[in-house]
Amino acid sequence: MPLSKSFSAPTLLAIAALALTACASEPGAPADTTATASATSAQQETDQQETEAPTEVTVSTAQGEVTVPFQPERVVVVEHGILDTIDFLGAGDAVVGIPHHAVPSYLSDFESSTENTGTLFEPDYEAINAAEPDLIIVGGRSAATLAEMEEIAPTIDLSFGWGSEAFMSTFEANTRAIGQIFGADDEAEVALAEVTATAEAVAADAADKGEGLVLMTSAGEVSAYGPSEEGRFDFVYNLLGIAPAVDQVAIDDHGDAISFEFISELDPDLLIVLDRDAAIGEPGDSAQAVLDNDLVAGTTAVQNDKVAYVDTEKWYLAFGGLTSVTSIFDEVGTLVG
Repeated sequence: MPLSKSFSAPTLLAIAALALTACASEPGAPADTTATASATSAQQETDQQETEAPTEVTVSTAQGEVTVPFQPERVVVVEHGILDTIDFLGAGDAVVGIPHHAVPSYLSDFESSTENTGTLFEPDYEAINAAEPDLIIVGGRSAATLAEMEEIAPTIDLSFGWGSEAFMSTFEANTRAIGQIFGADDEAEVALAEVTATAEAVAADAADKGEGLVLMTSAGEVSAYGPSEEGRFDFVYNLLGIAPAVDQVAIDDHGDAISFEFISELDPDLLIVLDRDAAIGEPGDSAQAVLDNDLVAGTTAVQNDKVAYVDTEKWYLAFGGLTSVTSIFDEVGTLVG
């Protein structure tokens, strides 16, 4: 009897089907299963991350810790220094309203991209309410409006302190708060580290450059700012290291009124000059014109070309912003370098 065996056509078809089924179970098949599992795992991880993303964040403010929306999409800012920092950290698109009042030129694009919410001192509450903000930020000149703003939307006060210690403490806290709110913590820390390094370098250069004085001109008058724990520009002396030519006599927003004779007798080695009229758009003589006289011209600072006519928009209008502080420290660094 022969060993071979004949099969009918239906039987052959059944065997072929079984063979194909077996092939589908060979080592090549699990690749599809593994890919599907990996995709599912990745999607689950993404879903988990999205689920874990915070909806709120607690930040340090001038009024203590406050919980606010995380990454708000509609923000009204009534403080140019804070607007500066928001813009620096890349969150400017979230700003929907600012006061179109005394806006520094380097932030002027916000006048066309936002609603006008009044002035720094007198907000337009109707306009702010109409902007439907998720968050309102006040500070400095607008800090007194906090209670009224809170009736419209969550509001925080990010005012800056005066005096070197208070200024740096609030500057760092406000920068970190903005970083936390907009998910830019790392960028905020990098920027703060760079500012600190610049301050230290400027102070080292200023150590042997003589005595200096900060002046501001306004409406043809001159005022001076010396060092003081509550002084507006105390940081020039006690942070950036310029030896003071005179102490602060009185604490005032616009310094101590002085005469040209006073400047001449004091004879500072360094002069830092702010032009308030130019910064706020008031007509009047420029700071250079006001100080253009024999008494000032005879000082050591003028004779040695050690006078810095600084960017007053940053020193006066947007004081405390990351862009403004970086520029301010660089200007002083150039003077003492």
